[in-house]
Formats: sequence, C-alpha cells, structure tokens
Amino acid sequence: MQKIHSTSNSVIGILENVDISKIKPFKYYYRNNLEEDLQELCYSIKEKGLLQPIIVRMVDDSMYEIVAGTRRYNACKMIGWRKILCHVVELDDKDAFEVSLIENIHSKNLNPIDEARAFKDYVTTYGWGGISDLATKLGKSASYVDKRIRMLTFPDAIIDSISNNNLKPSLAEELLPIKDQEHQSKLAELIKKRKLSSRQIRMIKDELKHTENPDEIFDFQTKLIDVDARTQKSFDKAIIAIRVAMNKIASIIGDVEDNWTVYEILMQHKNMLHSQIDILIKEKRKI
Repeated sequence: MQKIHSTSNSVIGILENVDISKIKPFKYYYRNNLEEDLQELCYSIKEKGLLQPIIVRMVDDSMYEIVAGTRRYNACKMIGWRKILCHVVELDDKDAFEVSLIENIHSKNLNPIDEARAFKDYVTTYGWGGISDLATKLGKSASYVDKRIRMLTFPDAIIDSISNNNLKPSLAEELLPIKDQEHQSKLAELIKKRKLSSRQIRMIKDELKHTENPDEIFDFQTKLIDVDARTQKSFDKAIIAIRVAMNKIASIIGDVEDNWTVYEILMQHKNMLHSQIDILIKEKRKI
C-alpha cells in the first residue's frame, strides 16, 4: 500500500487506508453525547467523501486507536465503509491526549464539563503539566482552564445543568466564589428560573456578603419569581380576552359586509384591538 507523508496538528505521520475493524475508540475520550445524530455527517461523507482523515496511532501490531475523529469514524462505520483514510502517527499517551483535546476544543465538540474533566485529568490525575502549561498548549488563558476545573467542585445538580446546557458556563462561573454549596445550588436555581444576568447575580452575591441571614435573600428572590409568574399570567389572560373580542367582531363583520359604514367602523376597532395585543406582548417581554 502506498504511504504518503503528511502532517496534521503539527504531528508528522503517514496516510493509510485502514480496515475499520482494526480501529478502536480512544481510551481518553471525554465526549458524552455518543448517541448523537450522525445523519447529516453521513450524508456529507456520502456526497463529498471524507474531506479530512481521522488521526490514529498503533497500539500493537494489528490494532489502531483513534486519537481524533471519532464522529467521522462512527459516520463512516454507519455508512458501511470497510476502510477509512487515517493519518497514522506515533504518539505516547500524553501527546495523544493533547492532540485529541486540541482538536475537540477547536472544533467545539466538548461541553464545559467534558472540558473540565479532561483538564483535571491532564493536570491532576496524570500529572502531565500545570494549568499554565495546558492553557498554553490549548491557546486558552490560565484563568479559563482553572475555572473549568473548579466547576467540578459544584454540587451534582449544577454540574448536570451546565453539562445539559441549562446553565451557561459564564453564569456558572459567578457561583465559584460562593463557598457554601447550598447557597450555590439555590442561586443556580434562581439563575435558571429568573434568567438572571451576570450583573443581577453579582448584586445578589453582594447582598449575601452583607447579611447575617442568607435565607431571607433567597426567600425574597423566590417571591419575585412568584410575582413574575402572576404578572405573566395576567398579561396572557388580557391577550386572550382581546383575541376573543377580535374574533367576535370578525364574525359580526362577516354579517355586515353590505353596509360599508358599519363594516369600516368595525374594521377600525378590530385593527385597534390587534395593535393593543402587540403592545401587551411587547410589555410582557419587557417585564
């Protein structure tokens, strides 16, 4: 088989068509959504071919391990390919981990918690380098890496919310200075329910610092949620009432089409009610 020298992610290797049956998943794989929909990728590969080879390393005389390109590998397997073009490289565990992590982060394949676990393993579990070393390799700031790792100290419910994209990582970072996990959890729930901004979160945190009874702060914020809910319901009821009135006028209009004067008056009122609905919807969104 003809072998061609190539480079990928600054790693020199060779290009080779490898039997899919001889390729196994990367042992340091951190991406959780393994069951994701690959139909679009499958269609693209069918139409245009594999535009970028997957990166693999040899683990023994007959088997290869994926370093980067698991989604492409799974898609080609679903299509029924027997062989796949691979960039075969010679890497130890540390270098393979780095290449895989860099590709996944640049491709935005990992959620914040997947990143956090990978970062922690690199720095702590395997001891391959410090936070600054890893940040430099990834092209990120040391603060970015540090905050990701510290997210793993959150209660499980918060970690799940971040992982499932129910809590933005930028807002979750606001919880890091809070030492009490119960307070972290309560504030995380407020953030999700009230859709708090970073500025609002900081205001609540400042109130928590200057009170001897944090429960009062959380009770007050919870009451605000209830007030907001009642307000939203009031707007909804008003909008429904106006829509009902519009429908009644519309039915009357159908009966007086031959009386132009009455028809025009009713149409004007119907349009006015429609405008009122638009105003109510805009006010509801503001609140």
